[in-house]
Amino acid sequence: WLKVTPLLLSGRVAAMRDFLNMSTCLMLAVLGACTILLTGDVMAFTTLGATAPPLNAPPMLAGAAKTSQPFASAQEVMGAKGVICFGMGFGVLMAMSQGLSRANARVSCKAGFEQPGSIVLKEQDTDISKIAYLQDVPRTIIEKDTLEKLLKVTPRDQWEDPPEDTYLYTLKTFAEVYGPGKATKMGWWDYFRLKVDLPDTAELQDEEDAEYVSEYYRLMMEGKVPFAVPGPAGYWYTGAIIQWKGKEPFAGDQVQTLLENGRWSKQFLSNLAFYREGLKPWQRGLEIGMAHGYFLIGPFTSLGPLRNTPEAATVGLLCGCAIVGIVSVGGLIFGSTIKPTRFDKPGDKPAAGFIEMINWHAIGGLGGAGFAHALITIFGS
Repeated sequence: WLKVTPLLLSGRVAAMRDFLNMSTCLMLAVLGACTILLTGDVMAFTTLGATAPPLNAPPMLAGAAKTSQPFASAQEVMGAKGVICFGMGFGVLMAMSQGLSRANARVSCKAGFEQPGSIVLKEQDTDISKIAYLQDVPRTIIEKDTLEKLLKVTPRDQWEDPPEDTYLYTLKTFAEVYGPGKATKMGWWDYFRLKVDLPDTAELQDEEDAEYVSEYYRLMMEGKVPFAVPGPAGYWYTGAIIQWKGKEPFAGDQVQTLLENGRWSKQFLSNLAFYREGLKPWQRGLEIGMAHGYFLIGPFTSLGPLRNTPEAATVGLLCGCAIVGIVSVGGLIFGSTIKPTRFDKPGDKPAAGFIEMINWHAIGGLGGAGFAHALITIFGS
């Protein structure tokens, strides 16, 4: 009772302050404005009673206009004293509700830093009882179940002196400053850091999850990663481990993936005209151009704005030839500036083989587009 009495007294003072300064004055101002606005000829707040009805109005409308004056009649019945009493009564109710809520909040906050509301750990656990900052931790800092789970996932040798990158270290910094016999008022920055740094119970991992995460990071540091297949609800781990990093951890050219270093991928890429061994530059360009020109006219013919007209195939042919020309011009600019020497013969100028491949790419692209146009014209509907 001696602890609760000062709280009640402070609650009464706060309630009187709210009654005098805010609630009553605000309510009186609102009622005064309504009283002024709801009197006289104001159409915005009166219904059918502010003006006289027209001469040719029906009898029912005229009778309603004479009797329907709810706002003005209420103001006349209450009067000035009634308005003041109503405002004071509303102020009393508001001040009481705010005072009670403030007192309850203060009692709960006080209980968080008092001895009965603090987290009391089991005395029979000698390991915990020897650690000073874990004794009487306020519930406003961390809940009991969260603390127990935090201690469960942290090794016992780290309880007294936890590492700086752990949650337990953050708890130690707050528990050594705030609590019974220490500071009981927390600044806004400390409160913000408390809510950001300390986790909830759901955020903490159990021992199995912690071991799984540590094993995953260990594999990642060794350059290994579990092989997973994407699925409709996430990833499906196959149990295989891929060595994706080479001997040099920071060498990007040693990164290995199934798509790039798999046997099927290597065979597929090696059979492309650009990488196939034994071909001359003009053969590479002709094959690449024919393949691209053949399928380029399809989207313009089937999806273009003139797809339902007899000229659809001709428009597709023109669009395909235009794209082949644009790509060929870009390839010539690339060969003239970068000068790749991949297809050069001994004694040739730099980029001679690449430019030859691009020239034949243009010829092959036009030929492939013309062949596709002929097929569409002859066999198309």
